[in-house]
Amino acid sequence: MSKPLNNRADLKLLVVDDDHFMLKTLHKLLLNLGISDVVCIDNARDALKHIASRRQRTDIVISDLNMPEMDGIELIRHLNSLGTNLSLILVSGEDPRLLDTVQHLSNQDTLKVLSTLSKPVKKDRLIDAIEAYEPPEDLTPVGPAAMVFADELQKAITAGEISVHYQPQVRVSDRRIFGVEALARWKHPTKGNIPPSIFIGIAEKYAMIDLLTDCVFDQALSQVIEWRNLGYDLHLSVNFSATLLDQLDLPERIHTRLEEMGFPRSRFTVEVTESTVANDARTALEILSRLRLKNIGLSIDDFGTGFSSMEQLQNIPFTELKIDRSFVHNSHCNSASQAILESSINLAKGLSIRSVAEGVEIDEDWNLLDKLGCDLVQGFHIAKPLPPETFLQWVKDYAHKNMLPL
Repeated sequence: MSKPLNNRADLKLLVVDDDHFMLKTLHKLLLNLGISDVVCIDNARDALKHIASRRQRTDIVISDLNMPEMDGIELIRHLNSLGTNLSLILVSGEDPRLLDTVQHLSNQDTLKVLSTLSKPVKKDRLIDAIEAYEPPEDLTPVGPAAMVFADELQKAITAGEISVHYQPQVRVSDRRIFGVEALARWKHPTKGNIPPSIFIGIAEKYAMIDLLTDCVFDQALSQVIEWRNLGYDLHLSVNFSATLLDQLDLPERIHTRLEEMGFPRSRFTVEVTESTVANDARTALEILSRLRLKNIGLSIDDFGTGFSSMEQLQNIPFTELKIDRSFVHNSHCNSASQAILESSINLAKGLSIRSVAEGVEIDEDWNLLDKLGCDLVQGFHIAKPLPPETFLQWVKDYAHKNMLPL
């Protein structure tokens, strides 16, 4: 039985399908759910023009995949090129694995796929998909509006515009809070929130990533120590860019900062992506090995999305394996994702290291990860990345909700 639909009367939906009967059916179904602002268009080209004109806000696009002239996959590509941050519900009578592939393709862009529905569309599944919609926290610039320059980022770092949000990591076995991942955020004074995918790339290209990482590391370390002094013993994870793994003094710099601040090295983890180590394997291997000598944790991030995972795990003394969200989200209804999850978790067990699943958004995926024996999870099902001023209140609310001691 699906959960009741919240008040969505202010939602604006666009339905795209070349089947007029399907258009009418979906329109009527949406009206019955209390959503009155629905535009129905019978071809992808006109739908694209409607969105590109920006005369009216569109929150969710419900689109068929198999349409003449321009199919749903082409529509998604064009929507992404417009720089939209729309949410999608994909509908098709095709092979479910094709739907999964298109969902994965879309989630690599600025679009968010709420669900993939097989025809005929079931009311409960549609309700669940719409319930998954979350409006942007702030208006984030997209397309040309998101263009920022290196000098703006330089000023932002020195002026303290770069802040850190904290996404909780929770133990699956007992639901206790294990730690946080520190994530950089930039709120531009005139352009609003600049996505990390934009400003981190600028920092790497213009040799500012060291400065940016130091900014995030120092803020996060000071904050977690403040919480620690209040009685909250949290593990801290910070992402380190590939370009930093050619700096031979990096282990000493991290070690010295942790010692100066009095933070236990065993409670700190350096996260690196699979592709990171491939750039200069010899130097990177030395740096990562020396970090482990200093009892600092190492996490292989986005596991499964690179091409040399097994070799990295064999050669580098990782303490944690983070499974990419693309294998976690909706894994409960995807047999391929389930197989990858199970093998990844078993691999971590075999290596005696922690397994962490990213992108947990619904109960069903949590339950599957629990069944498979995953150690830690993070994702919107637990909490979004939180600013420091609201984090402790979330901790108290979470503890109360789950009947856990503070």
